[in-house]
Amino acid sequence: MRAKEYIACSEASLKYPAEIKRIVADMSPLRASREQTVDYYNKHLIPDIRRQGYLLQKDLYDKNNAMQTEAPEPFQMNAGELPVEIASAVRDELFEVIKEDETFGHLYSLLGNLRNSLHPSNPIDCVPDEDGIITALKVQRDDYPKSTLAEYLDDDTNFAQYQDLTDAGITDEEKLLDWFNNAYRIYDEMRLVKANPIAAVKVFLDDNSFENQTAKDLTGRFICEIISTLGGEDRRLDRIYDELDRHLPDEASEASSTKSKFHLKNKKGRKTDFVRVMNVLLEMGFFTDADGDQAKKAEFFQALGKLLNENFKDYQNLLSTTKGASVADQKALTKVFEDMLDKQKSIISK
Repeated sequence: MRAKEYIACSEASLKYPAEIKRIVADMSPLRASREQTVDYYNKHLIPDIRRQGYLLQKDLYDKNNAMQTEAPEPFQMNAGELPVEIASAVRDELFEVIKEDETFGHLYSLLGNLRNSLHPSNPIDCVPDEDGIITALKVQRDDYPKSTLAEYLDDDTNFAQYQDLTDAGITDEEKLLDWFNNAYRIYDEMRLVKANPIAAVKVFLDDNSFENQTAKDLTGRFICEIISTLGGEDRRLDRIYDELDRHLPDEASEASSTKSKFHLKNKKGRKTDFVRVMNVLLEMGFFTDADGDQAKKAEFFQALGKLLNENFKDYQNLLSTTKGASVADQKALTKVFEDMLDKQKSIISK
């Protein structure tokens, strides 16, 4: 569970909700950096430990101990630092809040090592996984707001959305950055109440930050795309997808009469299955370009998009979910092909 969601679900039972929420908010932009996490930890979360160290040094100095020949610098609190009296208790509560959130791996390591020093007979494994932290940040998508548009575009789903927005005439970088920051803010707020899909979608419906209804509809579709791509086994996100989809206009209804009359059936997961099937046929050599050469995937899916009034610019992102899949995932990845075989058998038997 993400730290933000833990707080949303358990705020009433937290002893130090204000302090916990402030720390999580302060440290969220620092999660990818061990150095910045350590710096914040030292400046804000351990005043009691710093004070204890000062008192030890002062005692040694007062006793003319050879280990402390110079007077230690007087202890001073840092701006924004936890009160000494509650620092230890806040750290204990913070550990529980972030321990299942992989994006806080560096902070978990610091808090875990401190625990291990106090309880050496029962140590916990708290070695940070650098790659795991970066991967978790990409999946959680709650490291917003960003300061530049380029930070968003190093991602297939975001880049496909960027292309859609620029195709729609939104080309100003500042406006595009604001659009992405706003979209991710809303997506994050929806997830904080995801146990109730109606309430989650109401967050989107009641938001008045949009320039017009078209911008709002684009945001809603983008959030659906994120859930479809990254939702995984989270059934609560699936319910949000289904509920939000009911409130969005059918893209086909907006198509002009000059466009193709064919559409991909609007059903969750259908787009991904279709891309997988067409990709296999393409790999098997079923399609060529005008010169009889192997069709290029980007051009092939662009043509399919025109035929079906669909956006397949994110086809690589959809296909990438099949790479490195576990054995348990293989059944889900091949289900559409098994369904096709069953259908063919039923056709033959008619």
